[in-house]
Amino acid sequence: MSREEASLLRILRAMNEEGHFKASVLVSADGLPVAVVASPFDNDTIAAMVALVKNTIQQAREQIGLDEIDEVSIVQGDKMRLICRYLVAGDEELILAVIAPPYQTYRRLTNRALKQIKQVWKRLSAT
Repeated sequence: MSREEASLLRILRAMNEEGHFKASVLVSADGLPVAVVASPFDNDTIAAMVALVKNTIQQAREQIGLDEIDEVSIVQGDKMRLICRYLVAGDEELILAVIAPPYQTYRRLTNRALKQIKQVWKRLSAT
């Protein structure tokens, strides 16, 4: 594991711990997991769901003209939510997905994580 890959995992772990998130995964535009923190959920299933969300974002951009989508959130009946935050790091389109417990704030933590991921990705792209 490279230093940059370890940095991505540290970012996700810190975010999960501070936000009490149940899971987090950083997914490529192809729907492939880039960084995954162990969780009680099946991370491959989360990555597949994120790929579906990515397709929804793409359709919203093309068919409705919503070009500036940066987040899609799916809320369960008990208020647990899957949050997918879209970002561009270098030439890569990535999605940060987290599963947050009911009524847990997440925007500040995911904003911080996105900023840190972009910094690490810049170093990763330079190597």
